[in-house]
Amino acid sequence: MAGRGRIPPPLLPRRGPIPDGVRIGPRLRPMGPDMDVLPPPVVLEEKLATQHQEIQRLLTENQRLAATHVALRQELAATQQEAQRLNQALRNVQGEKEAQLRGLVEKSTRMEQELRALEPLKIDLQRAQANAQKLLLTSQELTAQVQQLTQEI
Repeated sequence: MAGRGRIPPPLLPRRGPIPDGVRIGPRLRPMGPDMDVLPPPVVLEEKLATQHQEIQRLLTENQRLAATHVALRQELAATQQEAQRLNQALRNVQGEKEAQLRGLVEKSTRMEQELRALEPLKIDLQRAQANAQKLLLTSQELTAQVQQLTQEI
């Protein structure tokens, strides 16, 4: 990425294929219009220094990325543990809710059974109330008759 727009470095020994027109022998001499003379050592040193700086920058970037990678892995592990903890808590809450619901269903069933057991008593009570009303009416009639008989006597 950082090498975009740069002119590629000249071919050095043991670096890539040898282009056509270059003689190999006791004297390595580039051939061609632009390759009559080897670059001076200062230019090579500058290129090496530039490459060294680029390598150092890449190393620093690589270390930063590695540290970020480690931090992200740790964060992922912590998040996974938190998710497991939350799932366990959710299962516990669901279990408690189910237990509460079972308790309510059992209580409701018992109350229904008690109501069914009280149904005959309710019917007996209604009969007793009806009989009490009849007796009250009979008592009122008898009281009225007694008063009438008392007046006649």
